[in-house]
Amino acid sequence: MKVTLAAVFLVVFLIVSLVLLSHLRQRLSPFSVPFEPPEAVSLPIEDVRVELESLLLRSGASLDRLETSAEGETLHWAVRGPFPPQQVLQQFARRLERISPDIALESMAAEGTLRVLFRGRACALLIFSPTQREPETKPPRVAIIMDDLGRDLKTARALLDIDLPVTLAILPTSAKAAQVAALGHRHGREIFIHIPMEPQSYPATDPGRGALFVNLGPKEIRRRMKSQLQKIPHAVGGNNHMGSRFTESREGMAVVMEVMREAGLFFVDSRTTGGSVVFSEARRAGVPALVRDRFLDNRQDVNAIAEQIRSLARLARSRGSAVGICHPYPQTLEALRREAGIFRELGVEVVSVAQLLEDVSARTP
Repeated sequence: MKVTLAAVFLVVFLIVSLVLLSHLRQRLSPFSVPFEPPEAVSLPIEDVRVELESLLLRSGASLDRLETSAEGETLHWAVRGPFPPQQVLQQFARRLERISPDIALESMAAEGTLRVLFRGRACALLIFSPTQREPETKPPRVAIIMDDLGRDLKTARALLDIDLPVTLAILPTSAKAAQVAALGHRHGREIFIHIPMEPQSYPATDPGRGALFVNLGPKEIRRRMKSQLQKIPHAVGGNNHMGSRFTESREGMAVVMEVMREAGLFFVDSRTTGGSVVFSEARRAGVPALVRDRFLDNRQDVNAIAEQIRSLARLARSRGSAVGICHPYPQTLEALRREAGIFRELGVEVVSVAQLLEDVSARTP
């Protein structure tokens, strides 16, 4: 009987122990969550491509000459065009960020390279190689100078109404010299001092008050030159009024060029004599200089002046540049007004003397 009770007790104990052990194992086992892989985030490559093409267009590169290839997951773009400016790159970077915060831009301007990164890995590489431009060829050019201005404002206003950038050469001792210089300057016109000098026909022909004469000493020539320059504000250059005798004097012109150099001005030889030493003395003094090619109005006839204007344009076309000088005659104003469009028709640009000097200097070795 005792043996039977002991056996029953042992069996019950074993069953209870197994139940408790099973329950305890369930309590002690770690909590498990089914594994779900994170959603894969892919690069919106087409959106990036659109932005890249937009970048190239805004930078002046041609999509027709774009060479593309792929190396693994990285797109390679060989771009024939200039490296994008900083402002354009900043806009491009902001547009990429709007597509995805995982996209970044790496710029290496010194190497001409751009990299687009997605989560730190390069997805696009752009290499820029600027194309060599052909040397720019400028159209033939002419400069037109109107002498003897400064006597009245009416003539100056009539000239300024003509659609041609004519240089205003103003006599320093004329009644309205300073006012005409200021008026021309406000209209963006080039201002010259028109320096009165002794002609061969003096005293029958008087060059005017304060003129330069060959019998004057260097100090007096310098004094007169400086006095005249003070009367023409905004002057950037000068040319001679008459002067067929004075411009043959090396001593006199040497002083004139010295003063012009000190004032930072250039000179145009009106070429009133074949014996002029103006150009050689200007070069000796280091003063930029040109020589007049045509007088446009030796005959005060509208048709004759118009033909001289056309001749000046043709000369510029054959030689590259030319300088014409005219005077404030009513016929000259009418001819300039009538022929203003002929320069465009012939492909000739009318410019200031300063611009013409730049072209000549560029061509001079």
